[in-house]
Amino acid sequence: MKVRRVEAVFELLRIAAAFLIAYGLTLLVLVLISGDPAKAIYNFTAGPFTTARRFGNIIQKMVPLVFTGLGMCFMYSVNRFNVSGEGIFITSACITTFFALLIEGLGMPGWLKMAVLLAVGGVIGAIAASIPAVINAKLGANIIVLSIMLNYILLYFTQFILTRVVRDVNVSYTASYEIPADVRFDEWIPRTGIHTGIFAAIFFVIVVVILFHKTSLGFEMRTVGSNPEFAVQIGMNTAAAIIIAQMLGGALAGVGGSLEQLAMNSRFQWTALTNHGMNGVIVAVLAKKKPQYIPLTAFLMAYIQQGAQIVNSSTDVPAEFVVVVQGVVVLMIAAEMFLSKTRNKIIYSMALQESRNRENKREESGSR
Repeated sequence: MKVRRVEAVFELLRIAAAFLIAYGLTLLVLVLISGDPAKAIYNFTAGPFTTARRFGNIIQKMVPLVFTGLGMCFMYSVNRFNVSGEGIFITSACITTFFALLIEGLGMPGWLKMAVLLAVGGVIGAIAASIPAVINAKLGANIIVLSIMLNYILLYFTQFILTRVVRDVNVSYTASYEIPADVRFDEWIPRTGIHTGIFAAIFFVIVVVILFHKTSLGFEMRTVGSNPEFAVQIGMNTAAAIIIAQMLGGALAGVGGSLEQLAMNSRFQWTALTNHGMNGVIVAVLAKKKPQYIPLTAFLMAYIQQGAQIVNSSTDVPAEFVVVVQGVVVLMIAAEMFLSKTRNKIIYSMALQESRNRENKREESGSR
């Protein structure tokens, strides 16, 4: 237990150290590429917290990353990098818009309609994620290639729905009819943009943590991912666990897409992939596939995005700067060998000291 506790604490310290180093390298990049580095550094580091609206934007960006990050934790737990969450996110938002318009005239309370729409997003996500999962399990096809191809299929499917089914021809741009107000998440804190969907995100984090660590299904998924041969030997249905994990991950990405649409957009008008799914992969990698850390890593990623956005709008630093920042952070934190020697030395010293203590106790009991 002591070793596990040390490993857990050291992992947090390792992530913190890697983030600080990556952060320092990012500031160095700003110094090198900006004509006014002092202003760029200030806007990147402190800018996201200078106003309530900017901080609210961090929370807005964080909420969808929580859902896609949680979804990737399931897929990552069984060692399957099904990245279909990118296409699922936009598809669930589109289909949610269609159903929101479809049930507008029904005499249902708003909260029930919202629950139904989130469930629709979850079902869409589970079905979509199961396609590459089943093909991979039955035919052995590369799941990364399958899911990337599926993302573009889903994107063009949403464009068909947008232009042929839900498009409002009375507006001058390509967009759906306006979503009814009674199914939209309201702003929770005035003048910040923080909406009530954050409570749904908190709820799903709690549910996923319990499912992941306190249920037999979660144990099966983690066992299959860490030691598939052992899982087979003890009688686990590894194929079923792998497919279920990916469907759960897709369902969470789908709920995230539905919630983002109902909270942030009055009409559906996405015509390109949003990158929420791919950023969810980064969030899950930073969290080391532990759902309890997802809110923290999602917040860090949203903070970086908001800082980069402020830098881009207020200085001469290009928008692509955010990609550089994300790459540096992921490179440092995802590096398994970073500080691994220090961790092994600490664990070895603890084991050696514990062995000596036991030997001393034996000698003392023998002398008595």
